[in-house]
Amino acid sequence: MDSLTAPLAPPPATTLTSILAALGDEFQELGRFAEQLQTVLSPALLRIANDPDCHRNVQMLDLLSQRLHALSAFVSSIGGTVPNAWEIDSSFALSAVTLSDLAWRLQGVQTSEEHHQAGALEMF
Repeated sequence: MDSLTAPLAPPPATTLTSILAALGDEFQELGRFAEQLQTVLSPALLRIANDPDCHRNVQMLDLLSQRLHALSAFVSSIGGTVPNAWEIDSSFALSAVTLSDLAWRLQGVQTSEEHHQAGALEMF
């Protein structure tokens, strides 16, 4: 079998702390994306802000950003309290993640040299 057809080995058991740290990073990056959307869309949103439905949607975008940042802090804080020796097999959960780069980051096993920025453009 060549490397293109060889089945991928399941990820090894990883520490729960590293997985929670990866989740915290993802939430943080998604929060930044929501903030960027607010900035980019703000001129258009100001023009249609008199529409009550639109106004609620603009507020939801702000709430999305706030919640993602709060989830990042929550998950990262929990990760700091979990014993480093706790490991889990995340292969079943990762099989449900269809974005390959996200699944790779959520394995929680990459080193800082291998770490790709969360949310980097994924071509398909």
